[in-house]
Amino acid sequence: MSNKKITMLKLKRILQLLAAGVSQREISNKVGISRSSITAYKERADSSGKSYQELLQMSDSDVVSVLQRKDYRPGKDARYDKLEPLLKDYSHDITQNRSTYECLWEEYLKLHPEGYGYTRFKAYIQGYIKSHHYSYHNVYAPGFEMQVDFAGDKLNLIDRKTGLITEVVVLCCILPYSSIAFIMALYNATQECFYYGLSKALSYFGGIPESVKSDNMRQWVIRSDRYEPTFSESTMQWSVHYDTELVATRPVHPKDKAPVEGLVNKTYQFVYSRIRNEEYETLDSLNARIFELTGEFNGRNMTGRTYSRMELFEKEEKPLLKPLPAEPFMLKHRKEFLVPSSYHVQIGKERHSYSVPYQYVNQKATVVFDQESVEVYVGFNRVAIHRRDLKANGYTTEPSHMPENHRAYQKSREYNAAYYLGQARHIGPNTTTVIERILTSQPFIQQAYRSSQGILSLTRKYPAERIEAACGRACGTTAAVSYTAIKRILELKLDTEQVNTCSSHIPLHENLRGASSFE
Repeated sequence: MSNKKITMLKLKRILQLLAAGVSQREISNKVGISRSSITAYKERADSSGKSYQELLQMSDSDVVSVLQRKDYRPGKDARYDKLEPLLKDYSHDITQNRSTYECLWEEYLKLHPEGYGYTRFKAYIQGYIKSHHYSYHNVYAPGFEMQVDFAGDKLNLIDRKTGLITEVVVLCCILPYSSIAFIMALYNATQECFYYGLSKALSYFGGIPESVKSDNMRQWVIRSDRYEPTFSESTMQWSVHYDTELVATRPVHPKDKAPVEGLVNKTYQFVYSRIRNEEYETLDSLNARIFELTGEFNGRNMTGRTYSRMELFEKEEKPLLKPLPAEPFMLKHRKEFLVPSSYHVQIGKERHSYSVPYQYVNQKATVVFDQESVEVYVGFNRVAIHRRDLKANGYTTEPSHMPENHRAYQKSREYNAAYYLGQARHIGPNTTTVIERILTSQPFIQQAYRSSQGILSLTRKYPAERIEAACGRACGTTAAVSYTAIKRILELKLDTEQVNTCSSHIPLHENLRGASSFE
C-alpha cells in the first residue's frame, strides 16, 4: 500500500495527526490507509530532518517529494546510448506504417548484437512516440472554410427486377466552425459528379465560405505540393464561379482536415447504421433518406452543449457567408456525333443513350451535357433535351423521336391481356370468346399476344359485324381457334353462313360408341 499514490489532502492530514501525537492505528482508521503505509510515510517524514509543522508549511510539490515514493523506472545503461540516436527514425517508420517493431528490432540487433531484447526495444520506441506526439487545436472562424471528403465505404442501389447492385459514393462536407454537415450520395467520384455535389452543398448552406479545402484527390489537384499545389482546370472554373479560394491539404496529412474526417466517422454511425437494412432502387430515393437523417443530425444538440449545429450555424455563421450566384455551377461537356440509324447518341462513362428525332439520322449533331440535362443541337437548333440518367448502358427514348412504325411496335409490346379482351368486347361476344381461348391456349400468355393482335387488326379490312360472325363460326366448328382460321373464314366469306351454336359437337353416327360400351 505504501506504493499507492494518495491525494495531497490525505498526506497533509497524516502530517497533522502525526504532529498531534495520534497513534498510527488511529490514523489508519481516520484516513482509510493501511498501517504499513502510515509507517512508510512517517519514516520518510522523520528522515527528512524537518518537523511535521515545517513539512505542513512547505509547498505541495515539496511535500510530495519528501513523502511520496518515486515510481520505479528501469535504469538506462550503455546500450541506451547506442539506441537513442536511432529512436527518431524508428518512431517515424512506425507512425508512417512503413515497418513493424519486429522488423526494426531485427535490423537493430544486426547493428548492435548486444542490444536490448524485443520487449524493452519496443517500450523505448513507444515511449519516444508518446513524448514527441503533439496535437494542435485549430480554431476556426465562422464562415471562413468548408472542408470536403468522400466516405471510404460505399452504399448500394438495388434493381428489384434484375437484382443488380450498383455501388455509389458518398460526399461529406462540413463548415468546421458550427460543424454543420452536408451528406449526399453520388453515382461516382468523377469531376462532374464531384462538383455537382459541391454545388449542392453550397446551396444547402445558403452561401459561400471564403475557402474550400480538400485533400489531394485527382479531381481537385493535378500536382500536389505542400506550398503551391496545381489545381485542375475544372476546379479553377468552379472556384471562379463561386468566388472562393481553393486550399489543398499537405500530402499524407489527414489531420489538416480533421473536422471532415470526423464527419465521415459520424456518417457511418448516424446514417449508414440507420439504413443498413433498407433497400433503395434510385439515387433520388436514397438521397431523400440521407437528407432526412442529415437534417436530424444537424438539428440535435451537440454533446455537452445546449444548442444544435443548425442553431449555431443560423445564428453566427450563415450571416457571414457570401451570397450564391444566380445559377449553380454545372460542369458542361460537348461532344459531336453523326446521328446513327438507331437515332440515339451515347455519352458519358456510363455509356447511356439518348434519342434524337429520327429525321436527323446521318446528320452532324452536337451534344451538350452536364449532371442534370442532355441537349442535342443540329446546327444552331436544339432538337432534343433529356434529363441526365447515369444508369450504365441504359436508353432514354422520347416517343415523338421514333418513326411511326417503331412507335407502333413499341406500343404493341406494352399491351397486355386486359387490353386485348377490352378491344374484343367492343366487337362482340364471339370475338371475346375467341380472344379468351387464344390467351389461355399458350403456356405463356405473352405468346398469344401476337395472335390476338392479328385478329383485332382485321378491323382495318373488314367490318366488325363480319369479324364477329367469323369468330362465331370458328368457335362453333372447332375448339382450336387462331388468327389464321379467322382470316381464312373472312377470305372465303364463310362468315355469311349461319352457325347455331358457339360450342363444337360431334355428329351422331351408328358406329360411335357411348359410355355404356366401356362398362
